[in-house]
Amino acid sequence: MSKTLPLFGVFSLFLLWGCQLDQEARLTAKEFILALEEQGIKSNPIPLESLPELEDSFPRQTPYGLFQSAHTKFAIYEFEAPKDDESGDGNGSLSIYANLNLLLATDQNADPAVVQTFESMRPSLGYRQAGVFIYPLGLCLLVAAFVIAERCYALRRGLTFPRKVEKALRLGEFPDKRWKKRSAAERIVFVAIHEKPSDDSLKSYARLEVAALEQGLFLLEVVVAGAPLVGLLGTVTGLVQVFSAMPASGGTSGSGIFSEGIALALLTTIMGLAIAIPALIGHAYLMRVIEKRTASLDWLTARLIDALKPKSE
Repeated sequence: MSKTLPLFGVFSLFLLWGCQLDQEARLTAKEFILALEEQGIKSNPIPLESLPELEDSFPRQTPYGLFQSAHTKFAIYEFEAPKDDESGDGNGSLSIYANLNLLLATDQNADPAVVQTFESMRPSLGYRQAGVFIYPLGLCLLVAAFVIAERCYALRRGLTFPRKVEKALRLGEFPDKRWKKRSAAERIVFVAIHEKPSDDSLKSYARLEVAALEQGLFLLEVVVAGAPLVGLLGTVTGLVQVFSAMPASGGTSGSGIFSEGIALALLTTIMGLAIAIPALIGHAYLMRVIEKRTASLDWLTARLIDALKPKSE
């Protein structure tokens, strides 16, 4: 079913929309330079050897680059893992600031705007920031994707109401007795021809085939209702972390807890809605297909009953 491809496109966009699959929260030196430009601070690269005191801020570590703005000269270091805050170099001539895996080395008279821009940088939201809620949300995503894919395959015309059956009914021809039992329509015909059931019995069997078309759709309903609730639970949990950290927000640790709580509150809401909305669209689409297949099977059942009446009288 080519019409279902946009649904899977929505599921794929969920992985890219506001949620990058980074293993750890990281920043890059290039992002810092771009952030300075956004603040209207021009920073020009300068040769490494021109400022040896900045270049040698960290032994055995080469800086990403040395830069000079209107009022500040600074070196930016980029590490693989987050670094602890540093108080400064040995003689106190430098000021060193840490933000996750980046370190900024400046002189004592650094431009406050440069330092503020550096400390205000935050990494993109990553799926790990959703905490334990990533597991139920991931389960919802897998269930929704599986049910939509499986039902799209199971509701194909060839497995429900083949064109040869529709053509035979439109031409007023009694369906061929040699038909196999691959589709729901052919199974109804097989029962009508070989078992000679009563009208009520044939209708009951047709209802069984219709009920089989809806198999698994209740799981989509659970996802549509449950994913936003899980996201809401994550939001409330994140807000609790934020408010519990407010009394200690004056320190660095309080600021970290504050940002983690906000990230948890926002990210779980985004993920819950990003799962529930495509699942809702998929459920509506599948229900429309089932309605069409049900109408076709009802038509087939009525024609079979009319065709068998003369033989039963």
